[in-house]
Parts: sequence; C-alpha cells; structure tokens
Amino acid sequence: MKKHIIVITTGGTIAMKEDPVTKKLIPAVSGKDLIDAIPEIGKYAKLDIIEFSNKPSGYMTIEDMFELSKKIDELALNKNIDGFLITHGTDTLEETAFFLSVSLQTEKPVCVTGAMKGAAEVGYDGYGNILSSIRTAACDETYGKGVLVCFNEKIYNPEDVTKTHTTCNDTFKSPEWGPIGVVYSDEIYFSRTHKRRMKIHSDSIKKDIWIIKCYSGMDGKLCKLAKENNASGVVIEGLGCGNVPPLCKDGIIELRKAGIPVVLATRVHTGLIKEEYGYDGSAMSMKEIGIILSRNLSSVKARILLALALGKTDDIEEIRKYFK
Repeated sequence: MKKHIIVITTGGTIAMKEDPVTKKLIPAVSGKDLIDAIPEIGKYAKLDIIEFSNKPSGYMTIEDMFELSKKIDELALNKNIDGFLITHGTDTLEETAFFLSVSLQTEKPVCVTGAMKGAAEVGYDGYGNILSSIRTAACDETYGKGVLVCFNEKIYNPEDVTKTHTTCNDTFKSPEWGPIGVVYSDEIYFSRTHKRRMKIHSDSIKKDIWIIKCYSGMDGKLCKLAKENNASGVVIEGLGCGNVPPLCKDGIIELRKAGIPVVLATRVHTGLIKEEYGYDGSAMSMKEIGIILSRNLSSVKARILLALALGKTDDIEEIRKYFK
C-alpha cells in the first residue's frame, strides 16, 4: 500500500520564477504546481499539499519554525498520515530542519528539501529533490530516524548539515561526518546511524537570542550592547576550539553577571568546543562564570537550541543538559 505523505510548502527558490520586469527570482509557484510537474511521484506515495507560506527563507523567523513544528505534530496525530515533506528555501533550511529535529514529538519521517535554481531556470533541481525526498519519507526504514535533510540525492542529519556554497546545486554537506544515506534509482540506502539529541517539547520560545562573532582584537562592546538591550541569551561564535580575546571575555562576564545565558560556539566549520587551553579568554578560563559549551553545534543551531531551552527553563544547569 502506498504511504500517505503530507507536503508542506514554505517558499524559497524551489517555488520561484523569474519576474518578467526585473528578470530576478520571486515567489511564484504553488505547491500544487510543484507536485503536478512530477507525475512519477504517484508511484511512491499518496500526497496532500499544505501551503504554510510562500516567502524567501531569509524571511523565516523562529516563530514560523515553532508554528510549523506544532502544525506537523498536529497532523501527525492522524494515523493515516505516514510522513512529511517540507519544501524550504536554502538560506535558512538547516536552521528550520534543526529546529524541527529538536522540537517535534512525532517519530514519523520528516524530510526537508529545497532547490538552488529557480523553477524556470536551466538545471532546475527542485523536481529531483522533491522526488528523492518523497521516496525517502515513504521508505519503511526511515521511520524513527527523526528529521532528515534530503538534497542532491544525499540524506543528512540536520544537526551537522550546512550550506557550503552560495549558488552550487551540491551545496548541502556535512563537512565532518558526511551524509547518513543516499537515494539510488531503486532504493534508499542508509550507511550509518546518528545519535538523536534530547528533545525539547515547550509551549513557548525565546526569540531574542543574539549571535556575536569573534575576531582578532575584539573588545566587549557588542556584549555590552546585548546586555543593554535585554537579550534573552547570547551565543558567542568564538575562535578555534572555544577561545575569545581577553576584552571580549570581560564583556561575557558582564552578561553572566546580568543573568543572561551565554553559549560558546566556534566560527570553525568542524570540531568540538573543548577546554584545551588555560590562558585568559579560553573556554577553560570561562568555566567558573557558567558559560555553556555548544559542543559540535554551529552558532545558528546553538541559537535555536537556546531559544527552545529558555522556553522550558531559565535554570542554567538545566539548559546545559540540552547541549550535552
């Protein structure tokens, strides 16, 4: 029996065409248009389409992600629904996919995909990505694997996948771990499993989470600005395995004195935040002030996790558990 898959469209390049006046891409394609253009999809699943939004992914907010998460869980209560496909713009696709992976209660397959070319461009990759994602969502082996990013016939864990090129079709990669599966012409093949992060089922989120990127010689002015603007939390995108210039450390201390949770991430693409050094400004030197180490999460994903955690608790040690 064919699986029943719900396609939820949010917009992005996958649903864009060239504006006849400006000659630039704009939102112009409905979810029905996308699905109707791929007749072979009917061999793999029965589909229903829900248009959640139709906007560039840069317009997506953390509140949008929260509403999308609630919508999926609400629909998943229907025992006749077997899985979901989310079409999304690529600029923030990894953020929405990670948000869903941490917040969803359902264990039904949820695949997230998009396109790097507009629907009327030569080399449009949207139809292929949609077909691969539908096949993945309809695969028996996908159940219980959580949210997956399906792009260019590769399947990725949303925790470590990232956009690596501004325009190339093969943009989504996991620089450290690689894909967890591949979509072949006749099968969906999973090459490895991945650890599932602790879920956060919250009735609210904190949206005012700042990201502050470190650079050589940086002082504490941006930290001071976050404090003055009553940031709910701050993610510091540090250097190396979790180091900051000494004046920036002074600013972080002031944030912590004000009771603002601070998560330390890194601007480096791979590797863990580690307490490797003992000098002033190292991760170790900030341990006593209660800074949280993001471990392997990028700054944008650490921001999402902190926003969800703060919707659940303001206890710093409880929040720290979610980052482990």
